Amino acid sequence: MKKTISVVIPVYNVAAYLPACLDSVLAQSYEDLEILLVDDGSTDGSGRLCDEYAARDGRIRVVHQKNGGAAAAKNRALSLATGEYLSFVDSDDYLEPGAYAYMVGLLEETRADAAQFAFRYVSPEKSEDLVFRQGREVIDRMEYLRRLPFDWTSALLWDKLYRRRLFDGVRFEEGHKIDDEFFTYQGFLNAQTVALDDRIVYNYRRRASSVMLSPKARAQRSVDRVQALCSRRETVLRRFPELREIYDTQFLDALIYMSEYPDNSPGSLSLTKKALRTYLLHPGNTFPPKRFLPGIARLLLTPQRTLLRQTEAPRNSSPTEDYFP
Repeated sequence: MKKTISVVIPVYNVAAYLPACLDSVLAQSYEDLEILLVDDGSTDGSGRLCDEYAARDGRIRVVHQKNGGAAAAKNRALSLATGEYLSFVDSDDYLEPGAYAYMVGLLEETRADAAQFAFRYVSPEKSEDLVFRQGREVIDRMEYLRRLPFDWTSALLWDKLYRRRLFDGVRFEEGHKIDDEFFTYQGFLNAQTVALDDRIVYNYRRRASSVMLSPKARAQRSVDRVQALCSRRETVLRRFPELREIYDTQFLDALIYMSEYPDNSPGSLSLTKKALRTYLLHPGNTFPPKRFLPGIARLLLTPQRTLLRQTEAPRNSSPTEDYFP
């Protein structure tokens, strides 16, 4: 007997892209789907498109709500989800044909609690396959958590399929531009095993008009990066203190890296300096490796205005790969 996938799709002003997204989901050979469309106060006709698709396919459920951001929309969908499995799809992206059949098949075959796959960047100019491993591997929770700080794709929502129970009691932290960073890893804290596979299942659309690339959004993301890094380290170490050396070392590395990062803001640099000082003053934390000492000294001793001037160079990069080194 097939098990239902709850497909969470937050929708906001994506009328030009939403049909391709929904068509890719509805065309999946794995048909046992519960498609949750949350129209987050769209003003461009996206909400009407949601209703039109729902009228044609009974697997779609539409919720219209006042604009509250992507995290609020996803939280609303999570409160309604009933499937055995959970998938997230951004409303301007689209799935590969046969993706869900392959993903469910992998989870059933390996009995893993979650699976992580490869994906593709798509833009009008070109496409780029992002395949970071060859073949298939099944690892336990601790091994996944050991690798997590060094794999920026671990924070992504949409390149994975989860057993929904992993997120029982877990919700998105609202008010951020990169809310996935505060959420995804928490599901893996509850997983026993994770499957890793090189199959491309998802197409991530890179578009210059994305709200994620506006100056205001980029400034907020610079703050979110620091907050997410601190939150993740604290949460993981509360559950698994034996991972302290790994998470402490990566934490310091990331703070130094982010202090030199384009798109920093006064707020993000202030938070970065504060996070480093707090770390160094805590006697239970791992002593910094020698190779980090020049970067630590630079971050602590260089005035914030000087650091900000040094990181003002423009950067044209993906919203998803900016989060952590």
